[in-house]
Amino acid sequence: MARSDKEKNNNDAGNHRDDEMTPDLDRFKEKILKNKKRKKKETPEKGITEELEVEELENEIKVLRNELKEYKKIEEEYIDRLKRLQADYDNYRKRMIKEHLEHIKRANKELVSKLLPILDNFEMALEVGEELKRTGDDLYKGVKMIYENLLELLKKENVTIIEPLGKEFDPRVCEAAVTERVDDVEEGMILEVLRKGYKMDDFVIRPAVVKVCKKN
Repeated sequence: MARSDKEKNNNDAGNHRDDEMTPDLDRFKEKILKNKKRKKKETPEKGITEELEVEELENEIKVLRNELKEYKKIEEEYIDRLKRLQADYDNYRKRMIKEHLEHIKRANKELVSKLLPILDNFEMALEVGEELKRTGDDLYKGVKMIYENLLELLKKENVTIIEPLGKEFDPRVCEAAVTERVDDVEEGMILEVLRKGYKMDDFVIRPAVVKVCKKN
């Protein structure tokens, strides 16, 4: 009887512990179910969020690519403008240098034109003083030296004497002052230079005054 009561008490105690554990188990199961539900809810939302982030990144990349294209286009336009400006500047610089050189040449031509009569006077003085040349006169030597210095100076400025004697008359470099018939000379040939002509480079400063052969 005592054993039976003891076993009964033990069974009652065990049942009592089971009753106490049942609510805990139920709560634990409920918590697990809630977590599962929450995970089920969170997982789609997380996937949607990642998709949105990827889409936003792709859109940003597209925007950046379009901006890069625009910047490249602007860069090409600036480079093209710089090239045109450089070409315009080079042309302007070349034109200014050319105009400057032409201005210098014109000034030199005007100066040479003014010197030519003086050169003519020296030549006439030397012709008149031909007698003094034979006697070795110092005055003649001095005049000749000045004349030669002038010629050397003009030569450095690319001034040359036009020498048409014995050549066919060329109106570009000669000026016919006298004509004469000479049987053994072809018509149009230059018989004599009456006044020397000069040119600077290809520009005629003063044409040569000449006598030309004419048959009729």
